[in-house]
Amino acid sequence: MNNTYSSTPASKIRSVSRRFSYAFIGVVTLILILFATAAIIIDSSRINAELEKRLDNALKLSYISLPAPLWNLDNDVVDDFIEALFLDESIVFAEVVWGNQVISKRVRQKFQQKDASYFRQSSQFIDKISNILYEGNKVGTIRLAMSRESVKKELIVTILGIIALTILIIIAIALTSLIITKKYISRPLLKLQESASLIAHGDLNTFIDKSSSDEIGLLAQHLDDMRESIKQLFSELSESKEKIEDYSRTLEQKVEVRTQALARSVEELKALGDVSQVVSSTLDLETVLANIARHAVQLSKTDAGTIYEFDEDAQVFVPRINHGVSEAFIEALHESGLRIGDKTVIGQAALNRAPDQVPDLVNVPDYPLSYVHQAGFRALLAVPLLRKDRLIGGLVVRRKTAGEFPAPVVDLIQTFAAQSVLAIHNARLFREVEEKSRQLEAADKHKSEFLANMSHELRTPLNAILGYTELILDNIYGDIPEKIQEVLERLEQNGRHLLGLINDVLDLSKIEAGQLTLSLSEYSLGELVQTVSASVEALASEKNLELRVNVPADLTIGKGDEQRIAQVLLNLLGNAIKFTEEGDVRVEVVVSNQTFLVSVSDTGLGLSEADQKRIFEEFQQVDGSSTRIKGGTGLGLAIAKRIVEMHGGRIWVESTLGKGSTFWFTLPVSVEHQKESR
Repeated sequence: MNNTYSSTPASKIRSVSRRFSYAFIGVVTLILILFATAAIIIDSSRINAELEKRLDNALKLSYISLPAPLWNLDNDVVDDFIEALFLDESIVFAEVVWGNQVISKRVRQKFQQKDASYFRQSSQFIDKISNILYEGNKVGTIRLAMSRESVKKELIVTILGIIALTILIIIAIALTSLIITKKYISRPLLKLQESASLIAHGDLNTFIDKSSSDEIGLLAQHLDDMRESIKQLFSELSESKEKIEDYSRTLEQKVEVRTQALARSVEELKALGDVSQVVSSTLDLETVLANIARHAVQLSKTDAGTIYEFDEDAQVFVPRINHGVSEAFIEALHESGLRIGDKTVIGQAALNRAPDQVPDLVNVPDYPLSYVHQAGFRALLAVPLLRKDRLIGGLVVRRKTAGEFPAPVVDLIQTFAAQSVLAIHNARLFREVEEKSRQLEAADKHKSEFLANMSHELRTPLNAILGYTELILDNIYGDIPEKIQEVLERLEQNGRHLLGLINDVLDLSKIEAGQLTLSLSEYSLGELVQTVSASVEALASEKNLELRVNVPADLTIGKGDEQRIAQVLLNLLGNAIKFTEEGDVRVEVVVSNQTFLVSVSDTGLGLSEADQKRIFEEFQQVDGSSTRIKGGTGLGLAIAKRIVEMHGGRIWVESTLGKGSTFWFTLPVSVEHQKESR
């Protein structure tokens, strides 16, 4: 660990003791200045008070000494008294007045030009006046003015003395503070600073002076404790660093191993994905098994592999795919006739229904397949191919180096074995489906041919019966009784209904057999709609239903099978009338984008969503008693759907239960060739 410490030169470090001394001296100086100021003010007040007192005493003296002389107008005595007062050098002005007459006045030489008002107004003087009484009567006044100059001189002397004393005290305190702080604070702290600096630069064995018993000594003790803690921490960090370095080296190895394992896993997953894609994208068993065998050999780090399919009839394993072996080796495998339970790895794996391996063929001298060892293979691994406990085959990989196959490799081969099982099973199912499809196709063709032939055979005699019935009803053979005529009419009606059913079955059979073809020609859809509507108008009238037809007069000429389109319209109109008890039935035609759009609407029972999905299927009818009463084969809409689709159009229904239905179908205006019905 490399640390960089910044150190400040001692000359630039602000000493704590020095700052403490400066602060202490400053505080003391401030206190002394305040004390000196207070002393000066107090002394000034004291001196001024003494001066006031002296002036008062002079006035009191004059109050006592001057009454008699003033009463007797003895001016000499008054002058002598004033002269005596001027012995005090502080008195600069004295004046004695009798009545309005100044009888004595004295002024110091330097104030000769000044009158009484000057002394009274100037702050440099103390001016006072007093009455002089004799036997209770005022005989005069005396005014005295005393100079403050002497007070000022005395005050200046006092201030200078106080200042001198203060400076002396400050100097003494400063020197004492510097000496004490340097000895007891600066030097110990400097030693601690040097020790701390050495510790900061990594010298954890430096000496720390702990001899002092004061706070600095306690600080030194704490610094020493910190040094020991840092020393211990560095020791622990050093040990941790070594452990981290060891762990880092180990981690790198683990990461490298894990990376290799992940790479293998990714490679295996990619291979499995490729195999799964091949299995799901093709039914060519050879291609799928070859892909599986190749990936199994590559990912297991082996040299060759074989996928067997078990022949249940012969009870032998048949090699289907080989990878990494010669033609002679493959021929030898086919001639071996491997079976369940023999001494080979595939025989034992099939017997135990579990993977089996031979780590080294050298240790198995009696191995049945000697050519395997002769080809240079030393280690073998076999996995049975099982599907629901049914043996499908086996997967064998071979390696030219001896050694046991680890569990991951065994698991990997089992995974490829499962893919092989799926591929073989899918191929077998496909073969079975193809065979069943061929059988069903043939059976369906025979059925359609049978129905077409039978419908033809039934329709021929039925047409004869209907023909003779019409002749009898037309009285060709003479008059018939009324009762017989009614029976013959019902016979004809039911016969024609039966003929319609036979025609529906015949048409459907022809469509399924591919025998129904369209007769394409030009036709007028407008005329076709009018013709079909006219043919069912009588049925609508019988039920008091209104039949409405809406066809544009200029409708374009179309090309298609007019008879089959009429069959579709007739079926839709017949169903609409059949299932409508009141209201109306409407037929509308529009043309757009070279397509006819035809709709047949009614106000009948309507269809549920479930019925709408299946009504166009063969032999399907709407559930409910009303449908059963109406009868029918359930083929009409199915045939209509086939005819519309053969024209290249489509048919659908929109309906709400209880509110009627609308059947729609589209037809290209011009159909050039027949489309296949779906």
